[in-house]
Amino acid sequence: MAGVGAVYVSRRLRPRGDDAEPLPGDEILPGADVIETHETVLEAPAPTVWPWLAQMGYGRGGFYSFDVLERLAGVGISNADAINPAWQNLVEGDSVRLAEEVALVVARAEPDRCLVLSSEGGCAPAEAGMDFDFTWAFVLTPEEPGSCRLTVRERYAPHTPAARRMVWAARPVARLMTHGMLHGLRRRVRR
Repeated sequence: MAGVGAVYVSRRLRPRGDDAEPLPGDEILPGADVIETHETVLEAPAPTVWPWLAQMGYGRGGFYSFDVLERLAGVGISNADAINPAWQNLVEGDSVRLAEEVALVVARAEPDRCLVLSSEGGCAPAEAGMDFDFTWAFVLTPEEPGSCRLTVRERYAPHTPAARRMVWAARPVARLMTHGMLHGLRRRVRR
């Protein structure tokens, strides 16, 4: 049954963005060979969306995705439903935790425009098997007055064939969680 769910997620929740569109952060990992781009239009201007992006992370605002799935996975993430001023001062070089022992580093933070996280300088336990380089970009582009497009891009450069298989095997879960994140952000910025 799990295989059927993975096939459904892979087909139904496929990325809706253009992997060829140049985005901030692409230059950080030019050799990435696994790229997925998701996007949605949010009914809020970029300055309203940015604070939600700035506070993302484990032990902070969470990732606005599916609380139940995050709890089932045992990662202990709580998703904020309000902006916390204490989490707004995100700068390049800061760590953003994905879980208690896994962190990415802020490679670019341009308020109201883009947040790019990178595995370069980040941390993960050796047993996690994360033998790949990774960037995760969140790009805000103004649309009609009062709205913006949020583009989320994941770029992976696996170091070994086993890491490549692991990245591809994890794609359905990553797609599902990204879908949940986009939905969660749409709901939060409409308030």
